[in-house]
Amino acid sequence: MKLLYTTKLEEYGMGNFTEYRIPAIVVTKKGTIITACESRREAGNDWSGVWITIRRSVDGGKTFSRPVYPHESLGEKVGETVVTWSNPVLIADEERIHLIFHQDYEKAWYCCSCDEGISFGVPVEITETFRALPWNWNVCASGPGHGIVSDRGRLVIPIWLAKGEIRLDLDKSGRIKNHFPSVAGCIYSDDRGASWNPGFVTQGIENANETTVVQMCSGNFLFNFRNERFEKCRVMGIADAQLSKLSRVWSETSLPDPTCFGSMVKTDKKLYFVNCAHNDPAGFYGERIHLTVYESQDEAVTWKPLFEVDVKGGYADIGADEKGLYILYERGVAGRVKMLLLKRYIW
Repeated sequence: MKLLYTTKLEEYGMGNFTEYRIPAIVVTKKGTIITACESRREAGNDWSGVWITIRRSVDGGKTFSRPVYPHESLGEKVGETVVTWSNPVLIADEERIHLIFHQDYEKAWYCCSCDEGISFGVPVEITETFRALPWNWNVCASGPGHGIVSDRGRLVIPIWLAKGEIRLDLDKSGRIKNHFPSVAGCIYSDDRGASWNPGFVTQGIENANETTVVQMCSGNFLFNFRNERFEKCRVMGIADAQLSKLSRVWSETSLPDPTCFGSMVKTDKKLYFVNCAHNDPAGFYGERIHLTVYESQDEAVTWKPLFEVDVKGGYADIGADEKGLYILYERGVAGRVKMLLLKRYIW
């Protein structure tokens, strides 16, 4: 593949926020690029004041619009309170852009755009769908990255839940909680976001969390989990078409991972996966380097590295159109996310 151009979306310390993290990207049928990220008041703090930031591009990702903050209609103003809006997930669905995000990791919100991401409707709380999942949690999150539309029009959002220790040493209100122990799973909608239903949650995958999904040719769904076990690689699972359970789970040793989020996309019959292809046996969390795109031509039976996006990496999301791939990623240096970059590759 050929790198066509690189666009810097956000940079550390620029604008109204300090750090920009947790990227998401989708491409609409009209070719509009929609991105989402977390704009954080403090660096390295998942529980700081965080805003969900949406941007759009109509020139293939070369330039982007001013930011849109979809939760502003709920009444919060910048600087008034410390609220952690987090884990945005986007879905491009015909003329609609669906968005799910979270408030203080305890409430889930849904809204959509019908004008190619120029504006979003007033968010609706869907926390009860997460409460209906068969696991007792005090932390909920989606994705991050993007969800998918199935061949039958079902919207599928990967999610994760945690039952974490309440950290009164960090916040006397009890707002802050650890993100483990955790499970992953999904929620879905069969009416284009009007209502949401609980799917499966993982069993037997220790501290499964940040997850990405594609639909297979069989109609089943392939889930790709961040792995917090000893293998230092991705964990894969296949769910039935009803999303009721995982029928098979395995450790994918051909996809090394430093315990970080990675993302998948399907184009025709090929799968593409992007993550930091590094494992460090000496530590639980490895260095986030060698951000790499992998390709599978046999629906995840085998994977091969295709190209390196950047030596320095972090969380990354991947989008595709008929001309090639989009990689939106954190470029981390010395443990700090310095910028969000978009790279456009063509076949």
